[in-house]
Amino acid sequence: MASIKLYTVEQAEKCLPLVKRIVADIVATFRKYEQIRQERFTLGENLNAGSEAEEKAFALENKLHSLEAEMLRFQAELQDLNVELKDYRIGLVDFYSRYQDNLVYLCWKLGESDKLEWWHDLHSGFRGRAAITDENRALFEGAPLATA
Repeated sequence: MASIKLYTVEQAEKCLPLVKRIVADIVATFRKYEQIRQERFTLGENLNAGSEAEEKAFALENKLHSLEAEMLRFQAELQDLNVELKDYRIGLVDFYSRYQDNLVYLCWKLGESDKLEWWHDLHSGFRGRAAITDENRALFEGAPLATA
């Protein structure tokens, strides 16, 4: 079983400036990836050997591989922080926490404030987000490492 860090809201918010930079890099890189993938798609599949189109396709494919590797490096940085990337396109991430003896996610998305405002259980997903309020904020428990 994998070990995970459980965050309090305050601990996750302290980590958020770094997470925000990494997630912004991921989203920007993913946008480049999507643009280049579309450009490659428009060239088609059956290209003449040695043609200019084949050379361009080869260069685009190399760029795609490079961008994939870059996104994986960014994602590994998040994993080192025990933060889960949920969506490359919108920059959605989750931090594990414990709330009322249940394992939950503290949820943040690129463009939201520097304060965590949302949480959800492990199975609800983004649509099941509930507000982190002044009343429940202190109820989210953290721990150095826990076993999932």
